[in-house]
Amino acid sequence: MTVRSNLLLAAAACLIVAACDKPKGAPADPVAAAPVAEPARPAPVRPAEPVKWDESSGRFTVDGAVLKTAHLWRFDGSTEGFAAASAQIEPARGGGLRVVEQAIDTIVRSPQNLAIEGGRYNGVVVRLTREKEASKWDGALFFTTPAHGETAGFFGKPLRGADPVAGETTVMVYDMANLRKGGGDWTASTITGLRLDLDDQPGGQFVIHQIAVVALPASATLRPPQ
Repeated sequence: MTVRSNLLLAAAACLIVAACDKPKGAPADPVAAAPVAEPARPAPVRPAEPVKWDESSGRFTVDGAVLKTAHLWRFDGSTEGFAAASAQIEPARGGGLRVVEQAIDTIVRSPQNLAIEGGRYNGVVVRLTREKEASKWDGALFFTTPAHGETAGFFGKPLRGADPVAGETTVMVYDMANLRKGGGDWTASTITGLRLDLDDQPGGQFVIHQIAVVALPASATLRPPQ
């Protein structure tokens, strides 16, 4: 037998042994499953919002009547003096303020020294569109006065329009005469600044179309049925 024949026999023997090492009927090696995309949240069923944005008048209205307004920001090609923390802000194409959340606790602050009479203007209205979702919504609205800065002891939460899904536009209405914390501090004070907290986690993106400090009638502060 030649050396070449011996080498061929040895190679064949190795193949037979390797085949015998794997039991008959053994399953194939597992293949990693492809990641499953997170399903989008369905849009909630919301009651009709009494506060609406009226494009023709450029103001917020209730039952067709224009709301008395202390301050209105429309962000037409400008940030209008607003600043952000844990986020990047810029004028959005077509109007509005785009907010791209980059870290936890995204904050959007108004200009300071507003000098708003809280007793006359008891509400804040924010119209916005969510472009991308983050995992944890906040929505608190803090405010400053000559007596205190931004603190967890004084803030409001939206009556309606909170936590929109991706692609949804809502009107968030804050009844600042009835704070989540702080009693009647807003109505007894001169308001010098606002701070809007959006998401508590990074990754979300919004376009804020308008923010207004207004005098809300009773019909605008009624809570929807639970």
